[in-house]
This record gives sequence, structure tokens and C-alpha cells, in this order.
Amino acid sequence: MKDIKIIPFIIIAITIVIWLGWKYFASEPSLSQSANQIAEIDQIITTLDKNGQFSGALLIAMKGEIIYKNAVGYADLMDSIPNTCDTKFRIASFTKPITAMLILQLVEEGKLKLDGKLTDYLPEFPKEKGESITIHQLLTHTAGITGESRIANLIDIEKEYYSRERLLNCIAEKELVYEPGKGREYSNFGYALLGLVIEEVSGKSYNAVLQEKICQPAGMKNTLEDVTAQPIENRAIGYNYNYFTGLEEASFLDMSFCLGAGQLLSTVEDLYLFDKALYSDKLLNEESKDLFFNSYGWHYQKCRIGKGLKRIRSNSLDGSINGFGSHTQRIEKDTVFIVALRNTKEYKRQIVIKWPDYMVSRILAVLYGEEYDLPKKSGAYAIFKEMIDSGKKEAENLSDKIMTKQTNSYYLNNREFRFFEEELKKKGMESQATDYRKIHEQIK
Repeated sequence: MKDIKIIPFIIIAITIVIWLGWKYFASEPSLSQSANQIAEIDQIITTLDKNGQFSGALLIAMKGEIIYKNAVGYADLMDSIPNTCDTKFRIASFTKPITAMLILQLVEEGKLKLDGKLTDYLPEFPKEKGESITIHQLLTHTAGITGESRIANLIDIEKEYYSRERLLNCIAEKELVYEPGKGREYSNFGYALLGLVIEEVSGKSYNAVLQEKICQPAGMKNTLEDVTAQPIENRAIGYNYNYFTGLEEASFLDMSFCLGAGQLLSTVEDLYLFDKALYSDKLLNEESKDLFFNSYGWHYQKCRIGKGLKRIRSNSLDGSINGFGSHTQRIEKDTVFIVALRNTKEYKRQIVIKWPDYMVSRILAVLYGEEYDLPKKSGAYAIFKEMIDSGKKEAENLSDKIMTKQTNSYYLNNREFRFFEEELKKKGMESQATDYRKIHEQIK
């Protein structure tokens, strides 16, 4: 009898869950017009800058027109050169959609086939592997080409210069991690092979094809291949954040290693022009655009807006490379485009330096009239830093201020406290780790 009485409550609970799901996901939010929108966005960026959570450039376009652009932080810390909206940043994996677009353009021209075999275009690639790999599989990370996480000496080999022949040999000597088409593994090497295919089929360098087929039609004058040894005007330096010493120049990476996968430089305005061109037939025909957005390039995702559970369908992509990060968001139904490029990065987590999407979810909340909160700093890190810089007493004083709401600039996260306790232990700072743990226990 007890089980029977419980059933109505279960039905009610399920009904509530379904209703909440319908409320938040069935209908997407609509753009909201507000006289304060630009001021609100500016406050978000100013807060991130003040908190040291973002260094880079941001652009927002709506209905095809730029409504906001700004840059904060430094492109070169040593020489105090500020970031601007003309600063060229490494766009990391946003190179991949551009590579995919070049492939689709060559397909349109009849120079490539999506079901064509890798050895049809790169005959020097080992036949026993390449004849079972298709261009489609390379585009979708299903070719069995190894991901970089499997390469034990990656940090060493990426510092060296790679001719096209050496890059091909570097990839070819790696064993396939599964039979092509039978699995999926995100692979920069797979996109490097696509870059080599583009060069082989066109008879031109990747950068020459890029300029001819994308940059010139779209009017993009500041997007190009990053050549490590070549001076490039307005190129930002990338920085990583060290928890103990602060920002330091990112580890060296020779960009010859990143062909097709992450070797491009661009600006926020150029990527806006790229987005704008996609609403025309300048770059791809309709059939290719369908493949680009649904199969190969700039994929659709449901992205969070502000504090609530609401999501919106958009083309989104995050990119990350030594000292740099990129985030692009394209909401086709409202002709909204947001791009954030940064030149600071946190090596292990996203505690001190926030990913661009941390900022973009708040901007989307402003644009769509949803609730959001202003960015706050990590209380766990602030207390950790006070501990190593000024000692136990000052760390306890800061903890008291945070706990008694004398300052509202911080959030508290138990996992972050545990993480920084381990960081202290790794440095051999056992007594500080013990004191830090005691502060954490008082906060809990």
C-alpha cells in the first residue's frame, strides 16, 4: 500500500521536471533591446580586466552591424604595448573550420572528393594506412590518426621546425589508434594532413590558398599564417599564468608544427568579416554551407545564457594553444556574432584566467534579457596568494573579510581550495599547506 501512495508523488515530480525542461529548452530566448546594453557589456569587460581574468580583444555584432568592440590588457607585457582590436592573436583551433572550408571549396571545384582516399592526394603517405582513410574521416576526426595527448614527447617535438616533408613523416610514423571510421579521436595531426592535401591539390602554399579563396573575397586583411621566425606587425605575445609568480611568457611553439590545425593569426574584426561573408555566397555554395555547419566546420551547440538553465542554439568553437585562447559564437537566427581572442592562459585550470565563454555567457544574457552576475575572483586563489606572499595572518584576515561579506568580489569553491592545497604540497610548502587547509575548514 505504501508503494501505491508514493506513485502520485512520483508522477508529480516527473511532471515538474518535464515542465521545467519545457520552460527552459522548448523555446529559445529572443533578443532584448535596452538602452543600457552597451554600458552593461562594458561593465562586464571592465570587471574582467580589473580582476585580471581576461587580456585580449572582443567584438559583438548584431543584425550584421558591430555594436561593441574593445581590447584590454597587453599584447607585450615587457614593452607595455596594449592590446587593440587590430592586434593579431593566434586563433588556435578556429583554424580548423577555415581548413574545412578550403577543403569544401576544392570539392566544389572538382579537385577533391570527400570520399576520396588520402593516398589519392598524398601518395607518399604509407599505402597500408592511407588507402583506407578518407577526406571525410579526416574532417570528422574519425580517421584513426593519433591525438596529441598520446604523444609523450610533444612538448619537445613541437619546439622544432617542420618542413612539409618532415611533418608528413612525423604523422605517418605514428600507428593508427583504431581502424578508420570505427572510432573518433580529436586529432590536430589529422587536420595537418588536410593542410598538406590543400597544398598538394592546389599546387600553392596553404597561406596562398587562404588569401585567394577566403581572405580576399571576405575582405580579411589581417588573417594569415603565423611564421615563427618572421616579424609580423601587431602580433601579440602569449602568456601563461603561474600560480606562484604570475604571468610568464608561454612555452615556445614553432608554428610549422600546427599546419591546418592551429597556425593562423587573425583579429576580431577579420573574424567578424568571415562570419558576415557566410551570409552570402562569397565563400561557399548552399550545399557546402550545409556541410560546413552541420558536418565539418563550425558546428551547432546549445550554449548557456547567464545564470539560469536557458540555452541557445549557436555555432560555437573554443580554441586553445600555448598562451592563447579563442571563442566564437554565431547565432544565425538573430544574426548575432561574438568573438573573444585572448593572449593569457592558465596552464592547468580555469581559476585565475577565465575562458572566453565565461565572459560570453554574460554578454548573451545582456543581449537576450536574462539574469547574470558580474564576474568574481576566486577566493581560494586570493587566500592562497596571500598565504605565499604575506603569510598566514594576512591570509586569515582576507578569509575573514570574504566570510563576513566585507568584500563581495570573491566566490568560494571547495574544489579550488583542495587544488591549491595540493599545489603547495607539490612545492614542498607543507606548513603553508596545513595552514591553508585550516582556513578552508573554517570556511566550510
